[in-house]
Amino acid sequence: MYSHILVLLDGSPLAERALSMATLLAHRTGGSITLVRATPIPSVASSSSSWIERDRIAANAYLTRIAGMPELSGIAVKTHVLMGAPAAAVLDTAEAVGADVIVISSHGRTGPATWLSGSVAEQVAHHAKMPVLVLRAGVLGARKMPSDATRSLRVLVPLDGSTLAESALEPAAAWLAALAVPEPALHLVLALAPTAEDTHNMPEVLALEGARAYLSQVADRMRAAHPQLAISWTVTARFDVAEAVIRAAGTGDRDDGDLPAGACDAIAMATHGRTGITRWVLGSITERVLHATNLPLLIVRPTQRVSAQAAVLFNEGAASQRLKEA
Repeated sequence: MYSHILVLLDGSPLAERALSMATLLAHRTGGSITLVRATPIPSVASSSSSWIERDRIAANAYLTRIAGMPELSGIAVKTHVLMGAPAAAVLDTAEAVGADVIVISSHGRTGPATWLSGSVAEQVAHHAKMPVLVLRAGVLGARKMPSDATRSLRVLVPLDGSTLAESALEPAAAWLAALAVPEPALHLVLALAPTAEDTHNMPEVLALEGARAYLSQVADRMRAAHPQLAISWTVTARFDVAEAVIRAAGTGDRDDGDLPAGACDAIAMATHGRTGITRWVLGSITERVLHATNLPLLIVRPTQRVSAQAAVLFNEGAASQRLKEA
């Protein structure tokens, strides 16, 4: 995983900031990079085929120059110039070349009016079958991951009790493994929305105990599968789940173990969580985190589907609590 990286470029220095992460992954995994530049087809009637050909030639020259940068020396690099809607063109190319991650540097809702905007990042992340790493370049106060990844890194993974939300766990662990940092860590967070009704209408204390039991089980499972990872977790209660995720990433507060709390370096989350009114979908919590956070965001689109009854939240924790009180 993360051995064939596709990078979206639009000709701006802002977009090119994605290259540092892509080259780091490629060097660490011995992988390859596909550079993509999408050139929208002008809608003006007077735009002749010569205009389109001129844009194509300029885009090819640009990608050739980028591919020859010293930072990409020793990496197998391919270039693709695409004509048409950027998001759709990039998604088609990613599947065609077998990319296993897409890296995009997005300015969200601010910055220059290039096509590489938050809306394109959202479309790509929502529909891509592979993980999409969005780097929030150009955001005031944005934190950067170290270009050489020589220090410890902590990635926050928000969960909601569903297997769909858990689909971000393995890609996050694989990302840390690919970066080969000395002290990789995952921090799991579950935000209980006080006003949200849960499947069993559990009293607050049972919901809290169930959440803790659930995160503890997930942490134990991840430690067994990835002994090199330091795993921590916390449960928080806030009306705004997206805000809770961002706050947890900033403080790294934790409910378990003796390791100190600390700010996280990135967030990894799924585009879909449990079904129902509090589901995590791009356009809701994931989208709001994408817009608000200054951190790199690894977005994973789950491939599995489950029924509403298959994603019961905290039921094991609630049952354990009832047994204790019996």
